[in-house]
Amino acid sequence: MKRWFRVFIISVFAIAAVSLVLIQFVQTRRTFSISDNMFNVSVSNAMDEAIQQLNGEMNNATAHSTPAFNYQDLDSIIYESLLINGIDLHPTVGLYDGSQGSFLYSTDPNREDELELSPYRYSFQPAGVVSANKYFIILGFPKAELFLQHNTDIYVYMTLFLIVVIATMFFISLRTISNQRKLDQMKSEFINNMTHEIKTPISTIGLACEMLRDDTVSQDAESRANFIGIIADENQRMRVLVETILQSAKMSNKNFSINPKPIDINKIVEHVMQSFKLTINNRNGRIDTILNAEPPTIVADELHITNLLYNLVDNGIKYSTNEPHIVIETERQNGRFILRVKDHGIGISKADQRHVFEKFYRVSTGNVHNVKGFGIGLNYVAQVVRLHHGEIKLDSEQGAGSTFTISLPLD
Repeated sequence: MKRWFRVFIISVFAIAAVSLVLIQFVQTRRTFSISDNMFNVSVSNAMDEAIQQLNGEMNNATAHSTPAFNYQDLDSIIYESLLINGIDLHPTVGLYDGSQGSFLYSTDPNREDELELSPYRYSFQPAGVVSANKYFIILGFPKAELFLQHNTDIYVYMTLFLIVVIATMFFISLRTISNQRKLDQMKSEFINNMTHEIKTPISTIGLACEMLRDDTVSQDAESRANFIGIIADENQRMRVLVETILQSAKMSNKNFSINPKPIDINKIVEHVMQSFKLTINNRNGRIDTILNAEPPTIVADELHITNLLYNLVDNGIKYSTNEPHIVIETERQNGRFILRVKDHGIGISKADQRHVFEKFYRVSTGNVHNVKGFGIGLNYVAQVVRLHHGEIKLDSEQGAGSTFTISLPLD
C-alpha cells in the first residue's frame, strides 16, 4: 500500500470520526433540551395529580386559615406522583406562605433559602377554596440536571465506545492489509532471489562440465580435480539451498518434529568446513575452529544441525567484503552445549537485528542487498534452535562482523 494512499485513508477516517463526534454532540444537546422539557412536563403533571389528591384529604381547611393536614403526607404523595410519571427523584418539598414570606413546612429546613428560588413552584388552594393567603408547593431538584445528564450520557458513551471499536478494527484491518502486501512483496523477492541463487550453481556446474569435455583439460590431473571440486562444491551448495527451503516449509507445520540422536558435533563442524574449503580458498580467506566441546557428543537432529551450521558459515562468507575469516567454536558450559559462529564481515545494524530471524527478511542497508540470498536461512536456523529447545543470540556491530551464539540443552 502506497504511503499517500494510506495517509488519504487515515485522513478520511479521521474526518469521518470527528464529524460523527460533532453530530453526536449536537444531537446530545438537542436530546438534553428535549429531556429537560419532558422533565418539566412530567413534574407539572405529577403536581397536578398530587394537588388534586391533597385537596381531597384536607377536610379542615378554611378560607383564612393554615391548611390542616399531616405534612408528612405532602412529601409522600408528591413522591408517589413523580414516580408514576417516570421521575425517580426525591425532591426537597416545601409549603410556602406567599403572604407571610415564610415556609410553613419543608423537608429540609437548611435549604429553605435555596428552595425559595426554585422554578418548580405550584399554586396550592386548600380544598379547592380560594384563600386570602397565597400558598405554594415548591419542589427542589438539586440532582435534576444530573438525572437528565445521566440519561443522555448513556448515548454519548455508547457512541464513543462504538467509535473506538470501529477505529480499532479500522487500524487492525489497515495493518493487516499493509502486512499482507509486505508479505506478498517479500514472497516475490524470495522467488526472484531463489531463481538467481539456484541458476548460479547450475551455470557453474554446466561450465565446469564443458571444461572437462575439453581433452586438454581432462588430461591435466590438477585441472580435472579442480573442476570436479567446483562441481561437488556447487552441487553441495545447491543441495543445502533446496533442503533449507523444503525443511523451512515443513517446519511451518505445527506437527513437524525432529529426529534427535547422539551425534559428534566436532565431526559435523569439520565436514561443513571442508564443504567451504574451495570457496574460502578462492577468496583467500580462512576458517578457524576452536573445538573445546568434550565429549563432543550431543543429542540432536544431524540433518538440521548440519544445515544450520552451513547457513551460518555461508552467511559469514557472503557478507564479508574482503577475505572472509570465519571462526567456529564449540564448548560445554553450565550443562549446555554452546556453538558460536563468528565472522568479520560488514555486520548488522541494531534496527535490522530485530528482524533477521523473520522469514523472507533481508537486510537492506549498505552493500548487503548486493549479496545473493532469499531471506530464509536465518529463519530456518532460528526454527531449528527452537525445535531443539535451545536459544540463539546475535551480537553484531556494523563494520566489525557478527557472532551467532547457539545454546542447546545437553539433557
